[in-house]
Amino acid sequence: MAEEFIKANGLRFTVSRGGIEQDILNCDEFSAFAGEFVGIVGPNGAGKTTLLKALAGLIEAQGEIRIMDCSGKLRRIESFTGRERSRALCFMHQDTSVPFAFTVREVVSMGRYPWQGRFSSLSSVNGEIVDKAMEKAGCLPISERLVPSLSGGERQMVMLARALAQDTHIILLDEPTASLDIGNAQNVFRICRELAAAGNCVVAVLHDLRQAAAACTRVCLLNSGSVLSSGSPKEVLTPENIKSAYGVDVQVFENPAGEWDFYIN
Repeated sequence: MAEEFIKANGLRFTVSRGGIEQDILNCDEFSAFAGEFVGIVGPNGAGKTTLLKALAGLIEAQGEIRIMDCSGKLRRIESFTGRERSRALCFMHQDTSVPFAFTVREVVSMGRYPWQGRFSSLSSVNGEIVDKAMEKAGCLPISERLVPSLSGGERQMVMLARALAQDTHIILLDEPTASLDIGNAQNVFRICRELAAAGNCVVAVLHDLRQAAAACTRVCLLNSGSVLSSGSPKEVLTPENIKSAYGVDVQVFENPAGEWDFYIN
């Protein structure tokens, strides 16, 4: 059986709106394993990004979150130092803005900080890792351009390259294909599948159900902050579950490519 890289229980995150406490996340259980590419899907406001940020330790949710450290031990996330956590997992944000005029290479090189001394310069080994990450993400040809001058899609590929350069065994991606054309989106999914096949654990928030069904080994459907269903795409993306989560009637079928597909009635 594959190793469990992420284990969360009893997650709850509440915000106050107009003096009223509102649950954004109320997730009894979430797990992800080595070799998995898990797609978190669900309607707007379902709690997808909140769940991902909680798993990354970026927000303090109630409950227990354990992640695999670099020595192979499943530990409570609050027991990690910042450097330990950055060596175990990376998080790619939706927001790809860079406030200062860094080059693409400089931004991608930031992914190596957890593995360097505080004041050390980039070693030749780290430099090779950065180059390989940029090549894989398709942004090596623009490595000397300033990031603020890039298009939204180009910045997204730069942030993916930075995540790859961080070289962690847990990769958390928040809508990694949101600004991308079909070619770059397919490259992202190819990279995610390769990372999972190499024994890593990839978890991504996705909006396109067709993409999630085609690329992910498992789909986790959220609704109103809770997990409605988790399993293979065919098990989870049923007409009943889609109706419950999205409020639309659909017919599900296998398209000519042999992939899961749907159309709205």
